[in-house]
Amino acid sequence: MNKKLLTLLAILFSFAIVNGQSSMYINLADHSSVSVALSNIQKITFDSNSMLLKTTGGTVNSYLLDNIASITFFSGTGIEQFADPVDIHIFVNGSGEIVVETPHQINQLTVFDLTGRAVAAGIHSKLNVNFLSTGIYILQVATNKGLVSKKFIKNR
Repeated sequence: MNKKLLTLLAILFSFAIVNGQSSMYINLADHSSVSVALSNIQKITFDSNSMLLKTTGGTVNSYLLDNIASITFFSGTGIEQFADPVDIHIFVNGSGEIVVETPHQINQLTVFDLTGRAVAAGIHSKLNVNFLSTGIYILQVATNKGLVSKKFIKNR
């Protein structure tokens, strides 16, 4: 796996913990999901194609990176918060803007490059990314329901 992507994922996990997030919701490509309390994670490691979560109980759960659609971080506790995951859809429109569709209030949009550097930010549902080079980026969407990080590809 690309070391830059590993660094970015580590930054996102750290950012979530520092900002008081207590739970992680892993949305998988098959539309299933898994919720994990951050306090129950002892160690997160990555190999060439998987994310491994070792819990404080010693269990190791493996998730294929290609099967992870998004990761959402939540503050607060309780199972009820996972009944309504943060529903977010993103795409890049013909004008070179990232468009975020969600029924939730958007507090912040941040685009990270694969070195973990924030390269664009905004507070509206559209964010101009025309100036970015072609490549892979991570969009972090902060809503009133939690944080969601999604990978996107800038083609032109």
